[in-house]
Amino acid sequence: MPAPLINFPLSVVLDGLLSYTQHLFSKPEITPAEYRYNTDDRKSRIRICAPFVIDNEKPMSAPFVVIERGSFNFANRAIDNLKSGTDNAMESKQSVDWMDGSINIICGSGVGGEASSLANFLAIMFQYDRHGIISTLRFVRNLYYIDVGPEIPVVKDAEIRRWEVTLRLFCSLQIGWVRQILEPLPWNKAAIKAVSSNKATTSITGIVTQGSDLLYDVNKKFGPLTTDDPQILEQELEKKWYYVRFTTDEGYELYPVKEIVDEHTLKLLHHDTDNQEIPWSAPESAVDVSYELLWNSIHISMELPHN
Repeated sequence: MPAPLINFPLSVVLDGLLSYTQHLFSKPEITPAEYRYNTDDRKSRIRICAPFVIDNEKPMSAPFVVIERGSFNFANRAIDNLKSGTDNAMESKQSVDWMDGSINIICGSGVGGEASSLANFLAIMFQYDRHGIISTLRFVRNLYYIDVGPEIPVVKDAEIRRWEVTLRLFCSLQIGWVRQILEPLPWNKAAIKAVSSNKATTSITGIVTQGSDLLYDVNKKFGPLTTDDPQILEQELEKKWYYVRFTTDEGYELYPVKEIVDEHTLKLLHHDTDNQEIPWSAPESAVDVSYELLWNSIHISMELPHN
C-alpha cells in the first residue's frame, strides 16, 4: 500500500512555489529596493511565507505574499498501470494518477493598489516561467494562471488598514505508487495480444497563412483540460509528442506541435537539413485545410481467461 508521509507533493509544491517567489523578490535587477526580500525577517521589506504570515513587531505594516493551496482531487484516471515495477510486470504493478487543484497566492498591503500590483506582477512571472517550474518540480504535470481576484478590504475599524488580492493558479500533480501482489492470482495471467499507439483527431477546417508557423481552427478547442477537445497534456506537449500531418501532403510529413497559442491555434515546428528544429513556415495561405492531429496514446488488447 502507498505510504507517502514524507515529501508528499501537496506540501512540496508549496515549498517549490514559495522558494520561487522569494527568489523573484530577492533579484535586484527586477525588484525595486522597497520590495526587496531578505531571509533575515528584520531586514526584509516584504513578508513572503506559507501558509500564513504576520509581522509581530509592526502588524500589517509591510506588504506580504502568502502562498497556500486550495483543495485537490484525484483525476481517477490511472495511466501506465501495466508498467513494470520489477522484471515481472504482472507481479508488481506501477500505477500513476494525478491530482488537480489550485494554488492561492494572497497579496496584501495597507494600500489596495499596491496589493493589486503585487498580484499582477506574480501572475505575469508565474505564467512566463511555468514551463521552467514544471521541469524543476518533476511531479507537476501542469501549471497555469487562472485569474486575479478583486481588491478586498480585510481589516477595518475607523478606516481600512489592509487590503488583499488573490492570484489563483491551476496545478496538476502526478503521483505514482507500486502495488505488489503478495498472494497467487485466482486465475491465470492475461495474455496481451497487441499494443498500439496510434490515435488521431481529424479536421477539414484548418486555416494557415503564408510564412506563418500557426495553424488556426475555429472548430477545435485545444487545451489541457478534460473539457477541451482535443485535450493536450502539458508534459506530453513539452516532450513534443503531438504532431500535425496535412492530409494533402504526399510526403506524410509530421510537424511537431510547439505550443498552444490559444484554444483555436497551434504553433508548429519543422526540421531543417541538419535535422534541427525550426519554426514551420506555411508555403501558402489557405482555408478549409484538411489535417490530422496525432499523438502517442497506448492501447493494450488482452485476452482474459474464464477461470
